[in-house]
Amino acid sequence: MLGKKIPLDLTGIGFCGNILMIQTMRNVSTEDIMGIEKTVSELAEILGVSRQAMNNRVKSLPEEFVDKNDKGVTVVNRAGLIKLEEIYKTTIFEDEPISDEVKHRELMEILVDEKNAEIIRLYSQLKAKDKQLAEKDEQLKVKDVQIAEKDKQLDQQQQLTLKAMADKEVLKLELDEVKAQAEEVQAKGFFARLFGK
Repeated sequence: MLGKKIPLDLTGIGFCGNILMIQTMRNVSTEDIMGIEKTVSELAEILGVSRQAMNNRVKSLPEEFVDKNDKGVTVVNRAGLIKLEEIYKTTIFEDEPISDEVKHRELMEILVDEKNAEIIRLYSQLKAKDKQLAEKDEQLKVKDVQIAEKDKQLDQQQQLTLKAMADKEVLKLELDEVKAQAEEVQAKGFFARLFGK
């Protein structure tokens, strides 16, 4: 993959002014991105192991860490070198200077990764808030139904109370009328007895 161009399309990502520079880096070679590659022989010498041992180690690395250079020689890219540093607990390219451009690109990649992680985190929070709002909306709908039912029951209760009060008033009037008739009959009976009528 050495020297091959890969599309690095970051259009639409506009977190800050510095990121806009990345948007212009469209056709960047993997060599520019990875920066440093080492052959099996170079690695064996740096790490103080046999070429055969290093060759076996390189063959065991995942494909994305290994490539062929323009001469057809197997090389380990920057990510692979970092992996080998972890395995051998040593520094491989300590003395290799990294250009400002590579440092800048790496910094931009880190910044983009951090911003992407932040976007994902905020998006997750937004989804959680949307879910909470949907649950609250559902609870409010249930409460609205309950309130409507209570209003209906209260209205029915008021109607029943008014009817009961009206019935009570009618009964009181009827009772008063019956009492008046009874008193009249009783009074007539008393006077009739008194006056002999």
